[in-house]
Amino acid sequence: MPPKRRETAAKPAKAERLPTWITDHFTESLDSLQRLMQIVEISARGIGVLRGMPKIVSVLAKVEGTTGDAGESKRLERAEKEAELASTEVAKDFPVLHGFAVVALWSWAEHFIKGFVALWLMHRRDALAAAPLQKLRVRLGEYLHLQRAEQAEFLVELLEQELASPLKRGAARFESLLEPFDLSFPLPEGCGRALFELQQVRNALAHRNGRADRRLRSDCPWLKLKLNEPVQVDTKMLRSYSEAAAEFLLGLLYRTGDIYGMDLRIKGDGVHRGAESLRSDALVP
Repeated sequence: MPPKRRETAAKPAKAERLPTWITDHFTESLDSLQRLMQIVEISARGIGVLRGMPKIVSVLAKVEGTTGDAGESKRLERAEKEAELASTEVAKDFPVLHGFAVVALWSWAEHFIKGFVALWLMHRRDALAAAPLQKLRVRLGEYLHLQRAEQAEFLVELLEQELASPLKRGAARFESLLEPFDLSFPLPEGCGRALFELQQVRNALAHRNGRADRRLRSDCPWLKLKLNEPVQVDTKMLRSYSEAAAEFLLGLLYRTGDIYGMDLRIKGDGVHRGAESLRSDALVP
């Protein structure tokens, strides 16, 4: 009797490319991040232009022969006030503009990660076997009335509550949602600290009237802020935050490629190149 041939488990076939639902989400998220940084740059240029508006208004008034008119005086007064405000913003490196960008950037990061986890739940049946999902308490009547995409988003919200993700700080806020699906990855050097700082600065801007409290001073001593001092985000800070966001996107893209048997560190695509570009240039003034 011939010996039995030993059977070996077949290795999963490597994918030639990522599913479109993955690449679409990364591409749209990257475009959104780039657009935000470009708007910051355009706005900074526009603010700079306002400094010269009083002179332009005065010259036009002379050309049109309206110098001294009541309406012209009001226009000049307004231009002078705007020029003064613009000069202050430029001199301080656009703290108000960059503050708005910080709040938007953290919101982008939350939407990017939660949106990706929702898509993962929608398109991968094995995701539903994740241990934390088994602990969720779902109101079946409410859940069944939702569309498929809404059901996935609903589960992500419940998962956040189960894992206390909103209470976690910095990148841990996102890693807690990725870990149950084996999507977590080592952060590049400096990325974790930049994301942590981004979150703390965002909280000060959004919830503490833009001033440093004891918690921010304790969490980010390297910022060297005094108690109740206005938190001013300069170009260097915003660049580090946007670079960290691009690093995180790129790291998750690499990890996703690993799961599908693709080494995207070598085989880059449009998303890869775009994130690399954003990480390098930051697209901020």
